[in-house]
Amino acid sequence: MTRARNRVCSEPGCPNIQPAPRCRTHQSARDAHQRRTTPTKVTRDWIERKRRKEAVDAHRRAHGNWCPGYRIASHRAEDLTADHITPIDRGGSPRGPLAVLCRSCNSRKAARP
Repeated sequence: MTRARNRVCSEPGCPNIQPAPRCRTHQSARDAHQRRTTPTKVTRDWIERKRRKEAVDAHRRAHGNWCPGYRIASHRAEDLTADHITPIDRGGSPRGPLAVLCRSCNSRKAARP
């Protein structure tokens, strides 16, 4: 049986030694920061996942596997995702309206300035 290798915490100046990359104190601080700055970590509960699935299913029933496109023409896509029309980090409501895009267009939309 292999043993876990202990290492120094990856936060600069922290002398704690543990098997994980960060000590408990720094890991909990990082997790709290992630929850504050990444809205999906807070809002992606069971109800939101179900709502997104229903939006994608309704889009598929109406249009099939077609992405309406974001800054490109509509195209065939199997990997459709539901996305907030106005992103939460830009003032949108967590329960606001959803739009359906393929994963590629959704990433393109998220990468815009």
